[in-house]
Amino acid sequence: MSKSPNGHLMTESLGRKAEAFLDEHRETIRKQAEIMLAHSAADIARMSTEDIQKLLFEFQVHQIELKMQNEELNRAHQELTASRDSYAQLYDASPIGYLTLNEAGIIQKANVAVAVLLGGLKEELINKRLGQFIHPSDQDNYYLFLHRLLAQKTEQVLSAKIRKSCDSLTDPKCQYVSLCEEARLSQPCDRNNNITYIECCASVIYNDNNVLQICMIIHNVTERKQAQETIACLNDKLEQKIRRQTNELTLTNLSLVKKVEELRHSKRQLVEREAKLNSIFNASVEGIITIDMTDIIVSANAAVETIFGYKPEELIGCNINKLMQSSPREMNDCNMSRTVKMADQIREIEGIRKNGSIVPLDLSVAEFSIDNAHYFTNIVRDISLRKHQELQDKEHLDELAHVTRLGLMGEMASGIAHEVNQPLAAISSYTQASLNLMSAKNLDKIKLSEILSKTQQQALRAGRIIHRMREFIKSHPKHRSTADLNTLIHEAADLCIAELKQNYIRLTFQLENNLPPIDVDHVQIEQVLINLIRNSVDALKDLPANQQRQVSIHSQLIPNDGIQVRVKDNGPGIDEEQQQKILTPFYTTKADGMGMGLSISRSLIAAHDGNLQFNSQSGKGTTFYFTLPVRRKSNERN
Repeated sequence: MSKSPNGHLMTESLGRKAEAFLDEHRETIRKQAEIMLAHSAADIARMSTEDIQKLLFEFQVHQIELKMQNEELNRAHQELTASRDSYAQLYDASPIGYLTLNEAGIIQKANVAVAVLLGGLKEELINKRLGQFIHPSDQDNYYLFLHRLLAQKTEQVLSAKIRKSCDSLTDPKCQYVSLCEEARLSQPCDRNNNITYIECCASVIYNDNNVLQICMIIHNVTERKQAQETIACLNDKLEQKIRRQTNELTLTNLSLVKKVEELRHSKRQLVEREAKLNSIFNASVEGIITIDMTDIIVSANAAVETIFGYKPEELIGCNINKLMQSSPREMNDCNMSRTVKMADQIREIEGIRKNGSIVPLDLSVAEFSIDNAHYFTNIVRDISLRKHQELQDKEHLDELAHVTRLGLMGEMASGIAHEVNQPLAAISSYTQASLNLMSAKNLDKIKLSEILSKTQQQALRAGRIIHRMREFIKSHPKHRSTADLNTLIHEAADLCIAELKQNYIRLTFQLENNLPPIDVDHVQIEQVLINLIRNSVDALKDLPANQQRQVSIHSQLIPNDGIQVRVKDNGPGIDEEQQQKILTPFYTTKADGMGMGLSISRSLIAAHDGNLQFNSQSGKGTTFYFTLPVRRKSNERN
């Protein structure tokens, strides 16, 4: 089958051999006939019996030879028929198309593969021009191909397209199209399913009759062509994708270059900012000390030398207890239940200088993390000057409070004098009665003892009033001690009782029992209470005589460990303009007032970590109230 393109010539060769064999036997028969003709009847009659027998024997021999030759011819004919049938089967069963054309391009013979390829039966292709099956776009190439073939008489090859009348089973789906989908390109590769690609290989031969014939082998290269077109399409699309990705990468690269430049700029800014922060860090007047979780100092600024006397490099690697009696981190842990934000806490602590002396400090702590390691930055400020100034301010406040107490006592002198005159008058009367009893003939010692006892009580009463006045107005060092606030309220009210009676003012108390003790300066709190009571008296004394005048004092425990005291009157109230100025120094509504009472009262309450406020409505009276903490730390006492 290596020469299958000329396979049909094998059958023709066998036929020629058979005809040659017949010709050979025809010659033998002809010779025998000539011999018989040569022996005419007359000759046969003249022949002897021996010659006739010899002639018959020759005829018998020739007859036997003819039979043998006939059998050989039958066998050759059977072999020829079998060979022809085998060739026909191979010719039609071949997957490769075979055509025989005349020099005009008309189909003389075709196998089944060609018929399927061209879309019809092989019998229907006979005597049809092959050119009518060629695609119009390849018609010119086809006829040039025939022209070259006939002119050059050499093997020629043509690649062309044929158009099928209907879909053919020989037009397989291009398996490579799936690559387009796998590549996820935007558009699939187009294919024309009505076009079949063929490759023709033709040569010219001459038959026995010396007639020119064109033998053609046709290969279906549709799948290969479609694969090539698909690959070309894919390559084109991949090139487009690569160009697009290249452009994107170029843009990305430009963006990265821009970002790198931005990062460099940011790095320069960070370096500049770090230099600036280091400059601020070292120029800060506050000491900035950073410690780790084990209280070891990892950094300190230049200000620590001014505050503690140590150079920063002397402190690196040392424990923070070298500068403070307790760790700020531990202090913060203890106070975490009260507040969460460390930066919002400012504590007063005592620092230890290099020479061993104590320095008062304000301390605030900030926590931060770097690479999962926690650090605490302690910011400390030397408050020695502030403490000294606060001490001077407190001394000045004490002096002002003393002056105002003297003025207040001067204003209350007439009422207090009236209070003192009552026990003195009683003492005088009791003394006169005692003298009268002693002059009597019968001395009643029991009655005299009762009168002398009453005299003693009135003398003690006058002594207590004078002692209280003396204690109230005298200048003394500020001293705080534990006191019961309700007791201080009653003692302050006792000093004002004469003035309340003179102005027909009713005083009532609504004091909460079992209040916790407070740590205060007794005299200063009494001074505040007296100022507030007398302020209410001044507001009530000008009311009409028929209008009830009333002052009430309230005490109660409030949230956040504090006690609130309220002094309320039913006077005319304070107008809006006065409310803006009532607590400012030297503002007064009295013709002979100094305007220092409420201002100093607010300062005294503030010195006790409290707050003095008021509320008032015109025609409905005024309420002044202040709060004091229940307990104070020992290191805050003066």
